[in-house]
Amino acid sequence: MTHGDTDLIRAVRADDAARVRALLEAAADQAVRAAPHAGRADGSDPPGAEALRAEGFDADALGADGLSALDIAVVRGSYPVVQALRDHGVRLDRVSPDGRTPLLRAVDAGAYAVTTLLLSSSVPLWPTGPDGRTALELARHWHETGAENELRRRTAATAATGPAELSRVPDDEYSFTGLLRLPGTGVSVRTGHTAILCALEAAHGIRAPFAELLARAEAEADLQGVTRDAAVTVLHARADRATWEEAAALRTRPRPSVRHFGAEVMRCISLFDECDKCGTYDERGEGEGEGEGEENGGCVDGPACVTQATQDLFLRWAAEEPAPEVLAVLLRGLSDCPALPRAALAGALLPHVRHPSAVVRRSVADAFIGCAGEEGVFVELLGYLRDSDAEVRAQSCVALAHRGDRSRAVRDALMPLLSDPSVEIRIQAVRALVLLHDPRGEEALDRLGSGYPEDGPGYWSLYDAYRHLRLRRAAGARGGRG
Repeated sequence: MTHGDTDLIRAVRADDAARVRALLEAAADQAVRAAPHAGRADGSDPPGAEALRAEGFDADALGADGLSALDIAVVRGSYPVVQALRDHGVRLDRVSPDGRTPLLRAVDAGAYAVTTLLLSSSVPLWPTGPDGRTALELARHWHETGAENELRRRTAATAATGPAELSRVPDDEYSFTGLLRLPGTGVSVRTGHTAILCALEAAHGIRAPFAELLARAEAEADLQGVTRDAAVTVLHARADRATWEEAAALRTRPRPSVRHFGAEVMRCISLFDECDKCGTYDERGEGEGEGEGEENGGCVDGPACVTQATQDLFLRWAAEEPAPEVLAVLLRGLSDCPALPRAALAGALLPHVRHPSAVVRRSVADAFIGCAGEEGVFVELLGYLRDSDAEVRAQSCVALAHRGDRSRAVRDALMPLLSDPSVEIRIQAVRALVLLHDPRGEEALDRLGSGYPEDGPGYWSLYDAYRHLRLRRAAGARGGRG
């Protein structure tokens, strides 16, 4: 039955994820008070949709247009809103009055991140929509037809309406997608259909050839685009030597974006490698795990494991790669190699510390977190606090906090960042000062943290600073009583 819009649906239409979560949390708390067995009593998951409905809060209710909150969020491609609804037990397999499931609606919307969220929740793959297509068949149709052509067919829009407008929008906090609009129609769609096809093929056990996945990624110019992300995800999940070797062979290709793709596939295969016999190194560069007796912590799990091969290849490749975007991937990959001694990591990073491209310096600053105590790194970190790129400055704060040097020189170097134009950098500077036991950081934390929204940038770094300060004060109080 169709009703007027609820507060929840109005918040979803406004794409206000914080308001959606607040409404769901308030309803969940009310359900717990009414029936403590419903959840939360022991800090477990919040009550599901059934418990909320028992208290008069129906997150599955339909709005004025016959769509539920989940339907609306899926059409908008709003990943954080869909995530909040899922976390509070909204039905993800519910068939709407128009005959479509949330998965089918996500495919039509070209919303890749939302689709993968639904797939990770094990929604059924086989339901068909009004056109008789499954989600896989629908994704393939959009891929083969093209987003603009399909949108024009559905809206009966002709070339007379003018050229389509394409803009770049976030799909989740890591990747981007296109948003295609047809002038004069009021209709738009995300362009993540090819990425969705990659994900659905994998979910169905269809092994798309490496060359096909590479071609799909190359058809999307954006190195942070969802199609490239989806293709890399499918390939690294295979985690086999053959896939690694096909990726490694791209190193000599002339096109930087192709080399970038190969490097990303290898980096992710190595990063998510599940071999439990690969040696690892802690922050001091000392071996841990079953390989700790070997200087390089080498893997002894046989030729199928590619962690050591990735490390060796990336070390050689990084020394000669001219493209900044590819070099950045290689440096991130080296920082992720568990068996690489920290001194060797620092040696690979330092030649690139003053690279003219910010994307390379970001990778260097991020990797410095893992080798902040090595020779030559400290002075470069202090210099990075004054870098022109905001992300480099922020990561340098994190690395200095991790290094743990409480000297006055380090703390004084962090102080100017308390007035940085970027709130995220101010937060990282505050966190670093608090972790380095500087009272000025505690004062800044009181000013900056008061009333700071949970969905604000850097919130969890502020939380970490508060937690550290609280634990330190509690330990001091116990020591005083002793």
